[in-house]
Amino acid sequence: MTCDIAIFGAGGFGRETALMIRQINEVQPNWNLIGFYDDALPKGNVVDGIKILGGLAELNKVREKLSLAIAVADPATRKRIVSNISNENIDFPVLKHPHNFLGDDQSNQFGRGCIITAGNIFTLNVNLQEFVIVNLACTIGHDATIGSFSTIMPGCSISGNVKIGTSTLIGSGVRVLQNISMGDNCKVGAGAVVIQDSRGDVTLLGVPAREKV
Repeated sequence: MTCDIAIFGAGGFGRETALMIRQINEVQPNWNLIGFYDDALPKGNVVDGIKILGGLAELNKVREKLSLAIAVADPATRKRIVSNISNENIDFPVLKHPHNFLGDDQSNQFGRGCIITAGNIFTLNVNLQEFVIVNLACTIGHDATIGSFSTIMPGCSISGNVKIGTSTLIGSGVRVLQNISMGDNCKVGAGAVVIQDSRGDVTLLGVPAREKV
């Protein structure tokens, strides 16, 4: 039996998430994708053959049970969208691409609304809090915690015992060394290597990564 699911966000990552749902269904048919929600596009438009069902206003009027993937890469925008969904009929499943090595299923924890795309490798005691996105081909080591609404872009390496705060954006190809703690609302530029703890609300750039002044 399949469950209805929609995607909030019809941009590039939303379209990739639609592809991911199709690929999940090829392994085990779990989902019936009914369409996109997106405040930036007119209701009734079609993107990649998938209909725009409306925006937040229409989503909050849905009267039947509906699963929803928030496929928006920017952490602050994703958090705002979730905070404006008041409809108790909406639930937020964890979506995991079938082509992953997600490590120890006894100790790893994934909060509601997480999206884990293809090619990732996790080990053990990994904790993804709510609405975390892990994009393509990342590694996450033992005892790492990724805070709610954070985004890990493609090709990142998060070492063991790393603590990343909420609503943090880790750019493509970033390396975070072991035992590092990062505060909330950080941005780490593509290709940076994080070698020391950082406070929240900063942008880190370079090798080694330093705060942008």
